[in-house]
Amino acid sequence: MSQDLKSQNVLGEHIEKDVKFFQQEIARNIARFVNSIDIANGKYNNKKGVTPYEVIYQKGRFRVLHFISEHPRRFKTPIVFVYALIGAYYIMDLSEQKSFVRYLLEKGFDVYMVDWGRASKVEGKNTIGDYIEKYLDRGIDKAIEISGSSQINLFGYCLGAMMSLIYTAAHQDKVKNLTLLTPPIDFEDDGILTRLTDSDYLDVDRIVEHYDYLIPAQFIQAGFDLKNAMGNIMSNYSLWNILWSSKTLESFFPMDHWVHDNVPMASSFWKEYITKFYVQNQLMKNKFSMNGKHLNIKNVKCPVLTVAADRDDIVTPKCAEGSLKIIGSKDKTMMMKKGGHVGVLVGSMAKNEVWPDIFSWLSSRSTRITVKKGGVEQY
Repeated sequence: MSQDLKSQNVLGEHIEKDVKFFQQEIARNIARFVNSIDIANGKYNNKKGVTPYEVIYQKGRFRVLHFISEHPRRFKTPIVFVYALIGAYYIMDLSEQKSFVRYLLEKGFDVYMVDWGRASKVEGKNTIGDYIEKYLDRGIDKAIEISGSSQINLFGYCLGAMMSLIYTAAHQDKVKNLTLLTPPIDFEDDGILTRLTDSDYLDVDRIVEHYDYLIPAQFIQAGFDLKNAMGNIMSNYSLWNILWSSKTLESFFPMDHWVHDNVPMASSFWKEYITKFYVQNQLMKNKFSMNGKHLNIKNVKCPVLTVAADRDDIVTPKCAEGSLKIIGSKDKTMMMKKGGHVGVLVGSMAKNEVWPDIFSWLSSRSTRITVKKGGVEQY
């Protein structure tokens, strides 16, 4: 074959690839236009959770939700989820394909969820002790009453994991098993957020004085935006890249809505959280006091599972692992999973590589319901 013929063939291949590329881009731009109309018409509006529930307890804006299941109950010990006060609970029930709540319902657990609600000035002076004793404890009592179990599986995520650990230290008798997903516990060196809360950069008293009762959601979001500045710059570009795919948009928007659905925080709680934990690292030193009394974290004697994410830059693995160093439990397990702070629960690998391992740990330590001949249930 002559050199001229080879050159013509190469040129022809390039032209063919270019034609295919332009044809693909034309088709995708048409799809982008159609999907943009769907977005404008509200097709991807925030559902704020997908699993039906009933509200079993409410105090102000605080609620406890009981999820309705079509699946047979296989475990007597219910699960009570506790998420952070700075975000929305439905990250655990994000979409039909990414609902850890639905997964556990299908596996036979009775599932409850703490919804802290959007704090108002009424809650503005609430301390950690107030949220533990006046809200969380009463909600858990109601879940215990409705489930018919004497104890619960307490499952905390992020700041909710820290609250769950504190609750268990105060009320160990009500907690059969404790699961902590990315718990912020050891702040000796927890990356950029710890540095941002250093007194050289953050004047806690001045901020509380300025905002009085509530730390605005925008202020809290600004800290996360600063941490992920490059990701925020690229977000619009990322949306353009997936705008042609309806399937991808169905996954993108629930997460995007949730990420920006932060809530204000009671100023007294925020001050206590930053000062006692980020700055003074009181949990690791076992010096935390609640309602004026020292709370011994070694009171936690139940089985404890801590799950950390290897790419988590909000709660580093070292920060999470601190939870297992300070408790009195003999049965304690550390799981290191791939992902970031949120992706570890709802990322592409979570359903197959994280959820089953958490279920296995919980199910092996939860009281099962057995069915005798004749259909009479025995616990």
